[in-house]
Amino acid sequence: MQAPKQLDQPGAIAVASQPHIVIIGAGFAGLSAAKALAKASVHVTIIDRRNYHLFQPLLYQVAAAGLSPADIAMPIRSILSRQRNAIVVLARVMAIDTATRIVSTDAREIPYDILIVATGARHAYFGHDEWESVALGLKKIEDATDIRRQILLSFELAENTGNPVERY
Repeated sequence: MQAPKQLDQPGAIAVASQPHIVIIGAGFAGLSAAKALAKASVHVTIIDRRNYHLFQPLLYQVAAAGLSPADIAMPIRSILSRQRNAIVVLARVMAIDTATRIVSTDAREIPYDILIVATGARHAYFGHDEWESVALGLKKIEDATDIRRQILLSFELAENTGNPVERY
């Protein structure tokens, strides 16, 4: 039997024969990959810059004040709490060195045997990048709460004005 190798989290030791799989991103793809590896003989590290998984299809409900942000976000650690071969690292990935197989984060360096990059997507403006400064995005909880705040403040202003033109 090979000697154990130290992994990226204090107390996390795996047998050298177990591959270390690092997953960057805990969105739908990253979590699906992690869950698919639940019974595999591997050590899984999920890295995300947020400590929650966001159900993006319902962001519009948060923006419209139909749901609370807590209704569409769930802690990643809670989702994977029963998965014994997985740990979650809250960090921002700064670089990936494929030659040495190391992911560098703002907190530490994490070695890997297999890397899965599942970081999601950003807004698309279909070749019109100038639209970004005037078009509201809706990819994050912060985007939804900003839109909600603007909508509710607009209703407050309309309700409190005596000018019928400004009200409508």
